Amino acid sequence: MIDQLNEIIVAPATRTIRGLATEVILPPEDGMPVLCALDFDHVSLGQRDRIGAALCYIPESRWPDVRRALLVACGFEVG
Repeated sequence: MIDQLNEIIVAPATRTIRGLATEVILPPEDGMPVLCALDFDHVSLGQRDRIGAALCYIPESRWPDVRRALLVACGFEVG
């Protein structure tokens, strides 16, 4: 079903790393061209047809970090 949606959730990547609980740091070892952070304080919906090619794919081992950052950004306590 998710492949049929016109909008998808996006989180911006930035080279400015602030050390926030709402960030996920992605080093070149994870596939990014340079060290960066995904900023889950600024998630939004993006039109699927306006999104270009993927720069990298987050390794499955990093998905718990994504989950934690997103929950914190949404105001949920993460223990």
